[in-house]
Amino acid sequence: MADGIKLVLNDKRVLARLDQLARAAENPAGAMEAIGLYMVGATQRRFQRETGPDGQKWQRLSARTANRRVGRSQRGYGHILRLNLRLYSSIAYLADPDRVEIGTNMAYAAAHQLGAEIKIPAREQDIHLGDTNRGKRFVKASRKRKQTLRVKIGGHTITIPARPYLGVDTEDQAEILAIAEDFLRTEAGEQ
Repeated sequence: MADGIKLVLNDKRVLARLDQLARAAENPAGAMEAIGLYMVGATQRRFQRETGPDGQKWQRLSARTANRRVGRSQRGYGHILRLNLRLYSSIAYLADPDRVEIGTNMAYAAAHQLGAEIKIPAREQDIHLGDTNRGKRFVKASRKRKQTLRVKIGGHTITIPARPYLGVDTEDQAEILAIAEDFLRTEAGEQ
């Protein structure tokens, strides 16, 4: 009784193709680079759509934040997390032969991805009053001012809602699979 069946393949062309596939699988750095490039673009599209990888729209800006934007190039409620494009343009990837990492080096990135509560302690602060007849109620300290007042500001908490931008959605999963398949076909000479 035999312990198993042994097949021997002597076709040099088929063996060469199998060798190419094995080499491609052993060194998938090219595929990882392509996946990294794709994921940077996919992440930036989430910023443009203002939608997380789970398909949920980001929470709208607070009225206070939207009002503070008046007078800038982007006004009001639009362009969440993209007012100055720092976070958006800092999205980068690092590809190794066995993995791809997507992220940013911005210190405040985690607060936007996960949400945060910032506790502001009570404090005293100077406010500078301008000429109210000319429509300038508050002015910078360096400008001419009518009066400076010392005010007490109570402690409070600022809540930043989570607006996830990093992640992989179902569309990304399909594209990553297609990139890997294209890479294997190209490495195997199928193109």
